[in-house]
Amino acid sequence: MPVRNFTHDKLTPLLDFVESGSSWGEQGRELGRKTFEQTLGQPGLDLLSHCFLLEESETVVGYCLVHHEGPISRMVLEPKVAPQYEGTALEQELILQALTKAEEHGPGVVHVCVPISSPAASFLQAQGFTLVRAYDDMVWDLPELPPVDIPAGFTLRAFRPGDAGMLTEVQNSAFAASWGFCPNTVEQIEYRSSMANMPHDGICFLMDGERAAGYCWTCLVPVNGSIRGMIGMIGVVPDYRGKGISSSILVAGMKALRSQNVADIGLQVDNANTPGVRLYTSIGFQKVGELNWLERRLV
Repeated sequence: MPVRNFTHDKLTPLLDFVESGSSWGEQGRELGRKTFEQTLGQPGLDLLSHCFLLEESETVVGYCLVHHEGPISRMVLEPKVAPQYEGTALEQELILQALTKAEEHGPGVVHVCVPISSPAASFLQAQGFTLVRAYDDMVWDLPELPPVDIPAGFTLRAFRPGDAGMLTEVQNSAFAASWGFCPNTVEQIEYRSSMANMPHDGICFLMDGERAAGYCWTCLVPVNGSIRGMIGMIGVVPDYRGKGISSSILVAGMKALRSQNVADIGLQVDNANTPGVRLYTSIGFQKVGELNWLERRLV
């Protein structure tokens, strides 16, 4: 069978496949491989049953991860195949096996992020998926950052060892009402904040005394032979919204990334989030692409 479950002896071939389809370049090769390997090891992801490989002549030419987010009854499929297999029956079989695994978790919702014009999107739509969200892919590459303007009464500080509990609390509070957000555990946050592409000084808190009012979580991503800084998450606790602190946290995160000598800075934002799009545009981010989320309800 060309589609099989992951086994540990296939880790290196899988990493080789991911690298072959990347634009990491020599500078980002080590970071890219290590980050993807750590992604595979994250808490809650059972690779042996929730990772499917597409093989041709015993060579890995595609994969699909199935992320099970039990607290919100959500499954996320993450398919990727080599370009020559896009739109083929082999890609479709890979997606179908992953979808079957997702269906085993019972009623809920399945989400997949693929370009809406791709053969995979057409196939998914034939399986009952519909477009539910579009995210703007934005990049900032101006020569100068605006100043970090910390509001009176607040202080800014970076993540420290032992902060995983506070980061978990502020993230879950800030995103509780956001589309597709699954509450995190301290174990998950501890693991993710220790990954190779997550420098601790790139996680910034805006503090009101001993309480975190908001935060910006950044990371490093190899792109086009260089390193891009990414604004992964930026959130404000509901009690502190409407006080104009989002821009302060954003610029602080961008400043932390610039200290890492990144080539540019990127982020992704739900294009239905008008205030967010307005904020990022005002800082100088420009839209360079779009990410499309498809959804299918399981009953």
